[in-house]
Amino acid sequence: MKTTLSAAVLLLAAAVTLAQTSVPRSAPPPTNPDGASVDAILNALYESVSHPDGAEPNWSRMRGIFLPVGMLIPPKRANEDMFTVLDVDQFRERVQKAQAAAKQKGEPFGFFEKEVARKLDCFGNVCQAFSTYEARKAQADEKPFVRGINSIQMLNDGQRWWVASVVWDTERPNNPIPAQYEKK
Repeated sequence: MKTTLSAAVLLLAAAVTLAQTSVPRSAPPPTNPDGASVDAILNALYESVSHPDGAEPNWSRMRGIFLPVGMLIPPKRANEDMFTVLDVDQFRERVQKAQAAAKQKGEPFGFFEKEVARKLDCFGNVCQAFSTYEARKAQADEKPFVRGINSIQMLNDGQRWWVASVVWDTERPNNPIPAQYEKK
């Protein structure tokens, strides 16, 4: 009994110590202007993911705005049982696979996403944005090929803003964008 209790106390102490350990940063230092404000980090997010056909998103910039444990959670696909939770590198792999598949079919794979409306709620060092977006395959495209809402959670560490997670969904006939999140 004593051994079991001692082992349990030791495990509890180890768990508490690990829970308090900060995650080392692999991102740029706090002077990075992308983290200077909520507006700056949201602009950087949209700019980093946008790219012309034949190019890729700016992965190093994207890594520089996300917490090292930051998450991207795309809409659940019909053939998936659960949501997919990705870090920036896993998201890169997913985009590269889609880009390769499009290239194999001879289809263009440009992606230009821009924010068209925002509802922002902040408290202290935490902000949550419901950011309505439109995406085009080329900047000159008149109409977007997809619209949706990004739910973006951001944290300020006292020196700069970081993206903690982005969860999004797309507009569909049975899932229209609500009026309060449309362009104003």
